[in-house]
Amino acid sequence: MLRHPLPLLTREVPPILMRPGQTWLLVQDMHAPFAVLEDGALARQAEAKVVAREFDEFSDGLRLIASNVATMVAAARESNLGVVFTCLGHERDQQPSAFQAATGWCWRLDGPDGTFPSAWRPREGEPVFAKPGWGALANPAFAAFLEEHGIRNLLVVGAMFDFGIRQTCYELMDRGIGALVVSDAVAPLTLAAQGHVAGNLAHGMTKLRSTAELLDLLAVMRRDGEVLV
Repeated sequence: MLRHPLPLLTREVPPILMRPGQTWLLVQDMHAPFAVLEDGALARQAEAKVVAREFDEFSDGLRLIASNVATMVAAARESNLGVVFTCLGHERDQQPSAFQAATGWCWRLDGPDGTFPSAWRPREGEPVFAKPGWGALANPAFAAFLEEHGIRNLLVVGAMFDFGIRQTCYELMDRGIGALVVSDAVAPLTLAAQGHVAGNLAHGMTKLRSTAELLDLLAVMRRDGEVLV
């Protein structure tokens, strides 16, 4: 049994006020290397090293969350919430980060590795930020974007829940920005990690809600202009 003693000693997570303008949807690491199961970079590497079966749980998790990710992107757009994407990789005019060089994941986002499945492909005007490491705020441009747009909280969906999304949530906490993780729209590398990571995030400024709960909350927000979670 996984134990999560830290929340016993921390204050209750403060409420998040969701309203257009100050609340955005963050879609993290749902680009081709992680989200394309047939020939994405992660799948190709696993196949080449004959360890593809070690990633079966991740693949199953991605299949389970795909429809919820698409639903949340569509719901955010319908509700006039901004949608922003962050992706592990580097831009054409940049060199791979030390993290990318160490992992061998030197993905240029202006090529095939920067593409998205059609179900949640960014629309024109929706920003896409490269991530030099696991956390989204390792890119100073993303941190500046949050500040410039007065973003107070983020709804979070995506892949690698136990690595990148967890790190991003901690970075948001450090800056006083609330995060609400859509619990059935995030895929961990292994199923056992889901409960462990979720439990350890349940302190500070991170909340977890399901897709169904978020859709109900967004309906209230559209009616009343805002909703407290």
